[in-house]
Amino acid sequence: MTASAVRQPALQGGRNFRDLGGYETADRRCVRWQRLYRSGVLAYLTPADLASLDARGIRVVCDFRNTRERQREGIRWARDGLEILSWDYDPTLVSLRGALGSDKLTPVTGRAAMLRLYRARPEHLATAYAGLFARLAAGDLPLVFACAAGKDRTGVAIAVLLRALGVSRTAVIEDYLLTNEVGDFEQFIRTRHAAQLGLADAQHPLLAMPEDVRRVLFSADAAFLDAALAEIDASPGGLEGYLERSAGVAPAVLERVRHALLA
Repeated sequence: MTASAVRQPALQGGRNFRDLGGYETADRRCVRWQRLYRSGVLAYLTPADLASLDARGIRVVCDFRNTRERQREGIRWARDGLEILSWDYDPTLVSLRGALGSDKLTPVTGRAAMLRLYRARPEHLATAYAGLFARLAAGDLPLVFACAAGKDRTGVAIAVLLRALGVSRTAVIEDYLLTNEVGDFEQFIRTRHAAQLGLADAQHPLLAMPEDVRRVLFSADAAFLDAALAEIDASPGGLEGYLERSAGVAPAVLERVRHALLA
């Protein structure tokens, strides 16, 4: 059985949904199973999917999408004890169109734009990370991280958290790259034409893009995540300095997060 089969619950209307448990840390602890999940858009979950997730007792969904995305593809999941968190921010700061500038979209410019987006995410989404870590420190678990594809905004957030827990950079990259096994974004957008997966807008609809461009944008490329992590590592104090300065995550808060998530 592959790692993706172990980690990925079968969801008919979900994409890129998987458990983040089982990763070892530098101090020989382990991320608890069934406490953290990552996901793509949750707008298409079936009643059976929702029943499966409800059975897991999920308490919080952190939705990293912008306001326009949430309005277009709302999460129809509600029950007592479930909270969906979201944040408002300037969508141009984290959009493909904004990163491209005046460049024409090609495989080369698309890859360069993705690298710029990843380098910018740690600062642009620091407020969301502050809210996320606050929930984790309070023990509001299980918790799901989600965006559109579950690859870019979610990918950086997961990387920040796993590194903060002490998971190796190698394991963090490997988790990120599992998206290439389980994402199947091409099929997803062909059956749900409204889905833009956070990589397109009215100016750059996904299905109108050349296949070689879509391949770049759909890919979980280790260089993308490396670009975000390098920005964090280069900041004063490294990861912990970044979390305290940009996201307000004090060392005591981080220690409570580790206590809640590590066994």
